[in-house]
Formats: sequence, C-alpha cells, structure tokens
Amino acid sequence: TSSFLFPHSPFVLVILGGELPSDRLARALVAGANRIVCADSGAEHARTLGLDVQAIVGDLDSVSETTLEYYSSRGTSIIRVPEQETDDFQKALEYIAATYSGPVAMLGLTGLRTDHLLSNLSVMLRMSSRFESLIAYDDFASYRFLTELRNSCSIECPAGTLVSLLPFGEARQVTTANLQYPLYREDLSLGHREGLSNVATGSPVLVEIAGGALLVTVGL
Repeated sequence: TSSFLFPHSPFVLVILGGELPSDRLARALVAGANRIVCADSGAEHARTLGLDVQAIVGDLDSVSETTLEYYSSRGTSIIRVPEQETDDFQKALEYIAATYSGPVAMLGLTGLRTDHLLSNLSVMLRMSSRFESLIAYDDFASYRFLTELRNSCSIECPAGTLVSLLPFGEARQVTTANLQYPLYREDLSLGHREGLSNVATGSPVLVEIAGGALLVTVGL
C-alpha cells in the first residue's frame, strides 16, 4: 500500500520528451530527487530547467548534439543504446533497474504525441514490478498502475479530488473506499467499462484489485 504524495525522498527522477509540466511542479520533484536520468530528448527539458543530469539514455536520435555536448562536458554519462526492440523510456528504466529498485518519479510522460503516451503507459506497466514505486506526474494528475504484484494503494488527498480508474485490458474485482461512486469486487475492462472522474469523499481513498492491471490517476 502506498500514498500518492510525492515518493519518499530520495527517489530517481526520469525526464521524458513529452510535455514539460509547470516550473513549480518540476522544481518540486527535482528538489526530492537524488539523481536525474533523461530518456533521449528529455535532456532538452532538463537543459531548459538548468538541471544536473546523471545520465542520458536512448538511441539518441531525438536529442540535439549541442545538448549532448553540453552535458558530456559536465560529466553526464551518455548511454547510447541503438537497438530498436525497446523505446527510449524503457532503455532509461532498464539502465536504472540494473543498480536500483527504489521509488522512481517521471516527468514528460504525457502530452504531445498520443502514440508516445500510450507506448509510455505500456512500458510503465511492464516495468512497474521492477521498482518500489513508479509514478508519473503532469500538471493535472499523478499516474501509477496497480497489478497482481502490487494490487492496492492508499491515496491521501482532499475531498473533491478527481480519481480515475482505467483498466489496461482487464482489472478484476476492483474494490474502493471513500469514493463518491464506490466499487465492490467489480470488473473493469478496456472497451467495456472504466471508472472515469470519480470523486474522493474522504481520505485516504483506498483502491484494490484481485488481478489484471489498473491505471489509477489522481488529480493534483
């Protein structure tokens, strides 16, 4: 069971090449991170924010040579992984997972290209069991998966917070507490039934599944 506040410090922050959130949110996450890893063009966002970066990982076809030179001169590890069986986000997570299994936060996962967003969510689901927690943030919400291995969460949030429950494939026997529209051992499935824009009535909101995969989004 875990909270949807920012991960307990220290955590690793991964910056992707999607839409960068507000400076306020970005700075709040950076303040709690003990290291920053960029997935390819996420390094452009990091440079815009003036951040120190431990590593830039990917096939490096999207980040500019100027930015690579900028970070290389500052001691950043440039990890070029040319194979095309995995995308840059997964390459960055695999690089981190080789030596670390604690909490990971992500910026730049959402926004811009919808195909990238859907692929990023798929990678996030695939890699979720490799870390203590894997939570993405944008200006609207936080995002994380429940799976059979990590099948419950406790959400500390004010009453009125929007909470959406979105199955990836199928989420079986979903049970909630402190939501306006409660669920009790109900199945959600992609293309048939989802739980969009539920509302917190108290704290903590509790969500549990018996199987499958459920994307839980919590409004910020």
